[in-house]
Amino acid sequence: MIARDLFPDPVARALLVANGLSDFDAWWSLPVDWHEEPNERRGGWSGVSRCVLADGTAVFLKRQENHLCRTLRHPWRGIPTFYREYQNIARLRERRIAAVEALYYGDRRMGGKWRAILVTRALDSFVSLDDWNAAPENADPERRRALIDAVAQACARLHRHRWQHSCLYGKHLFVPRVAPTPPTYRHDDIRFIDLEKLRQGFSRHRVGAHDLDQLMRHTPGWSETEKTLFKTAYRRWQTAEDRQATDER
Repeated sequence: MIARDLFPDPVARALLVANGLSDFDAWWSLPVDWHEEPNERRGGWSGVSRCVLADGTAVFLKRQENHLCRTLRHPWRGIPTFYREYQNIARLRERRIAAVEALYYGDRRMGGKWRAILVTRALDSFVSLDDWNAAPENADPERRRALIDAVAQACARLHRHRWQHSCLYGKHLFVPRVAPTPPTYRHDDIRFIDLEKLRQGFSRHRVGAHDLDQLMRHTPGWSETEKTLFKTAYRRWQTAEDRQATDER
């Protein structure tokens, strides 16, 4: 049997140990309902459950079996898609780009089956950009401009490192559920989720063009004026990121 257990930091491990959920078998056998019905493909499956730990911490438990993706390093056998997602979360964290928080990753390969688990902290104080845009209480123009600016900065930081989200829809950007007073947002108030397809490209311009095209087409809550505001803010932050990168050399 091949086994792997990964914790992003000692704090995450201590949290799970305190809740009696620090090993693969405990998570795999946890009796919880599906938050999303399992996705089946190519003889494998992948599903998501939401659960609340004994100390009140809400998490998402993602489990899969023989749900693999091919990579340059593993073109034939492939790796669990959750392992790629865990690695991508860690890459963004290393560069201080805010994303969903991973608490644990584990996998087991035995008897022709490859099972994998990814546990992330629930973003209960956040809401998707799509839902935020649709909420009547967020109709204030000043508040909307402030959030658009923060989203633009977060995207500029992502693309500065040539990371392409590859599925940058409004539903995959999470923002604070409750607006600050006054309505000022920062790039680290934004959380990128669904990072399975994150990849590094050769040019920040190309990865940026790809992601922004998706964001413009899949963010129905933005008016044409707001899309223009975003593009202007993105270019401004892109220039600022370039300047910072030059200063760091």
